[in-house]
Amino acid sequence: MSTESAPTPRVCSVADAVAVVGERHSLLIVRELLYGNRRFSEIADAVGLSRTLLSTRLRRLETAGVVERRRYSAHPPRDEYVLTEAGRALLPVLAALKEWGDTYCRDGIATTEFQHRCGAVLHTRADCAACGEEIRFEDLAVVGGTHPPQIRP
Repeated sequence: MSTESAPTPRVCSVADAVAVVGERHSLLIVRELLYGNRRFSEIADAVGLSRTLLSTRLRRLETAGVVERRRYSAHPPRDEYVLTEAGRALLPVLAALKEWGDTYCRDGIATTEFQHRCGAVLHTRADCAACGEEIRFEDLAVVGGTHPPQIRP
């Protein structure tokens, strides 16, 4: 019998976020809602999920406060899905993943773009909130929290 206890996992907001939207297809559902596809059949077709699996994912996203279901027809009863404030806050995450995928998975061939109302295509960039400088990996340090890691170059 071992007397060693399991290590205490790091308390981490990334882990918490992945628990909410990290299941396969969850961010694709959010993507479709950002694109304006609100009805179950539109989402199912665009993501390529079975009705059962899509229902499960939508319920989990609804429980987590990312998606809200709204009735748009009483007879027959029909619902549509919309992003909550928490769901809309995932736009920069999806934009960054899309840009990363264009660069590293599609040999730089861009797919659908996010475009601002001024006409400019959205490109993600992390800037320091205090000084405005672009954040580079070599300038980062991790502080605070429980068991803070050290970033190793």
